[in-house]
Amino acid sequence: METLRFEGGDGIVLNCVDYGGAGRPPVLLIHGGAAHARWWDFVAPALLRSHHVLALDQRGHGDSEWTREWGYGTRHYVADLHAIITRWGFGAPVLVGHSMGGHNVMCYAGLHSETLRAMVAIDSPPSYPDYAVAQLRELAERPARRFNSRAEAIAGFRTIPGDTIATRDVLGHVAEHSFREADDGKWEYKSDRRTMMRDPMKAWDGLARLKCPALFLKAEHSVLKAGLAERMVAAMPRGRLAIVPHSHHHVPLDNPAGLAAALREFLDELG
Repeated sequence: METLRFEGGDGIVLNCVDYGGAGRPPVLLIHGGAAHARWWDFVAPALLRSHHVLALDQRGHGDSEWTREWGYGTRHYVADLHAIITRWGFGAPVLVGHSMGGHNVMCYAGLHSETLRAMVAIDSPPSYPDYAVAQLRELAERPARRFNSRAEAIAGFRTIPGDTIATRDVLGHVAEHSFREADDGKWEYKSDRRTMMRDPMKAWDGLARLKCPALFLKAEHSVLKAGLAERMVAAMPRGRLAIVPHSHHHVPLDNPAGLAAALREFLDELG
């Protein structure tokens, strides 16, 4: 495993974890909101037998840079993906996103599917209702939690939403990569609180324009309204739907083996 650096749409420096497999067809993994690239640590290794697997820290998350002024709308994430994919020299990837990351992936694919080998979205909304945007903004405006030690920070780690059946080992591993020490000795989350201030696009607008194969993976205990995933897949010219069992919304943590199996099946079908 090594670390790569890419330049985003407006010059922001973005961190990317390279799990290996250079020279094989690329898979680029995109985490959800308030998460980071290391959420994929229990999924990525299972894809290495056939693919070059990378995971991006989106702007304001993980070890990527924060913006000076607020710059965390869907359009900013989409511009970052376009800058990376069109310049990185690895070829057209299978672009995989979870939750907010999947929303960004769907919006990107709706505009630039000709740059992709395929697209996968995992329990991701096609749009954000006004009340959800308002709730996230309210969260963003609250003071960030800070901790007196790394151990205290790891013990205080929580997912949003809180429903998860991830094992203690998985949650502990993710927590270990979720905090950094501040100048005053306190420990704080790596993600910029302002990333919860969303200015979302509507992925619906581009689903019918997708030129690449597409897979929507729905958690068994999904946060999506009943029938929504089916409607999204029906709008995709080359879309298909699969369910990841034994998982709530945080599929990469709740059932990484089941998620990896579903991704491998799709990748094998692509050839």
